[in-house]
Amino acid sequence: MSSDSTSAPAGRRRRDAGATKQALLEAAQARFAQVGYESTTLRDVAADVGVNLALIKRYFGSKEGLFKAALAASPRLMNDVPAGRASLAEALSRQLATDSWPEFDKHPVLMLLRASGDEQVTALRREALEGAAQRILDALGTGSSPADRSADGLLRAELLVALGVGVAVLRSAVGLEPLASVSAEELAGPIQGIVDGLMA
Repeated sequence: MSSDSTSAPAGRRRRDAGATKQALLEAAQARFAQVGYESTTLRDVAADVGVNLALIKRYFGSKEGLFKAALAASPRLMNDVPAGRASLAEALSRQLATDSWPEFDKHPVLMLLRASGDEQVTALRREALEGAAQRILDALGTGSSPADRSADGLLRAELLVALGVGVAVLRSAVGLEPLASVSAEELAGPIQGIVDGLMA
């Protein structure tokens, strides 16, 4: 019997439905990060949570809807970055350290990397990465208007995004040492040097 059983009181049903929906999101995030969009099936996600496949369709509509919800519920790379290069480097170091996302087995940015074969999903992935580059420009005070977003500035911001994604891949998916075990404090110095050199 699913946790959404109609035999339970109405208040209990709502709580169970919320918990089930959250569990499905977490299972989907893990699947999408580990095997990618194309290899993730709704049946596998439902089995991971121990619920009926129909619940995913009820809550999210489709695999694309589930991916969109899982992506929206994941931490965004370079989110809430204070202004300035030093703050940018500190935030990037913190987000890429080994203990950054204890609730995830793999770094959540890995959801954005594997080819999906679905144009709408590819657009969502691109939009998420473009958003990270824009937040970098905003943190440096160079993203407030289209005129400020020069091709060179945007390229440099995207290179920092690529650095973040690369660290996530090597740490989470490959386990390259010492990068896989480095702390935020140990990352801070080298990343500060990269940010200063790239974004000066």
